[in-house]
Amino acid sequence: MRGMALARKLALVVLASLAVACASGGASPVAREWYDLGNAWLDKAEWKRAGEAYSRALALDPGLGAASFNLARALAQAGDYDGALKVLDTLAAKDPGNVRIIAARAFALYKKGDAAAALAAYRKAVDLDPYSSDTVYNAALLELSSGDAAAAAADLARLTSAKGEDGQALLLLGRALDKVGGSDAAALAAYDKARALGKADVDALARLAALYEDARRFTDAMACLGEAVKADPKRGAAWFSLARLRLVVASDSDKGLEALKSALDSGFSDKDAAKALLDQPDLPDREKVFELLKSKDLAE
Repeated sequence: MRGMALARKLALVVLASLAVACASGGASPVAREWYDLGNAWLDKAEWKRAGEAYSRALALDPGLGAASFNLARALAQAGDYDGALKVLDTLAAKDPGNVRIIAARAFALYKKGDAAAALAAYRKAVDLDPYSSDTVYNAALLELSSGDAAAAAADLARLTSAKGEDGQALLLLGRALDKVGGSDAAALAAYDKARALGKADVDALARLAALYEDARRFTDAMACLGEAVKADPKRGAAWFSLARLRLVVASDSDKGLEALKSALDSGFSDKDAAKALLDQPDLPDREKVFELLKSKDLAE
């Protein structure tokens, strides 16, 4: 996965997990007011103002742990990762087994640019709670980024075996299994479940279609490709695969030629794939297929 996508997903999942903790019942009324104001600013994504409000609350009541945790969140969101880590280190010293604190530290470390330390922190959090969806997902993202696809697949397989409705984790499991290799049946099952839960993106749909085809589940493959091109009508390779299956497997000339036209209009330009299609012995409407491909210099 590209680094940009990794950072985007990591931020989305981890920051969503930093839920506002309950304030301690013994907090001073004024400290609680500043804490509540910080929460209001946090909800509005006013990170600097939220941080200032939490700092005011902590100045009045240093034991207000919820304000400390949310201060770290505000600092991290504002890009002050060192400041966030300082707060989180203090919290971790008091509560070393708190998975949320460890995961928040991991996120700050990642955003600071220390992916190795972030991964180590996430792995510690996973050891403490192997079924925390956000933590396992983020650990797996970093494991994949570091090249340890087997660890990512193992973590995600354990999670999804317990939480079979976690479509995002199933999607990532499919990608991890693809990287491990030799696990096409398991990858197909993971992608298939993610698709059923509405979490398969266009890349996953295209990959799942290929896995369906390898398993000779041609109807499923064509349905999957249909979903892919509906989601992204400019996906030329998916249109071409759909055309090939409709022509060669389903012997549906009309829909096959229609899909082929869409592939070419979308910029499909793979000459080897075009030649392989023309080499099919039972290709229907061969002349029409040839003329379409020739119009885009994909046949001679």
